[in-house]
Amino acid sequence: MQNVILLQAYRAHERELVRFLARRLRCVATARDLAHDLYVKLHDQPPPDALRHEKAYLFRMAANLATDHLRSVSRRAELLAEAQTMLWAGLEQPTPERALAARREVEAMRRIVAGLPPLSRRIFELNRFEGKSQREIAGLLGVSQTTVENHMRKVLAILTAARAGRSP
Repeated sequence: MQNVILLQAYRAHERELVRFLARRLRCVATARDLAHDLYVKLHDQPPPDALRHEKAYLFRMAANLATDHLRSVSRRAELLAEAQTMLWAGLEQPTPERALAARREVEAMRRIVAGLPPLSRRIFELNRFEGKSQREIAGLLGVSQTTVENHMRKVLAILTAARAGRSP
């Protein structure tokens, strides 16, 4: 019988409860969700013995739900921050010196590629920049797949040697 009284009190004060929760949570949608959770709790759990102030009881339950929700949101934010820290901890931020060295290396590679024989350069560009397979390149250029493989092997050897600071 007490549950019926609490559910009636809930219906009578539902708008007040939602406004109360919205002020605490600063989100009307979340306030409505928690008010619904409160209704479900009232419906599912047995009422306390000797309850005299139904409205005060409802608002205390609502305040507790809001506190639990805010703690949960805070904890999720902490966990997310920890996860992001762990993910990014191993990654070094590029220093200006490293960025400059990388730009110089890219420019050196561009010069080397520009100096390749036309067929080798075209095969390399189709493979690395346009994502074409060696079979597709052979069909596009009218050469055998073995020719494409040989040119790619030579170009990669030249670039690898240049990165290592030696002649191919």
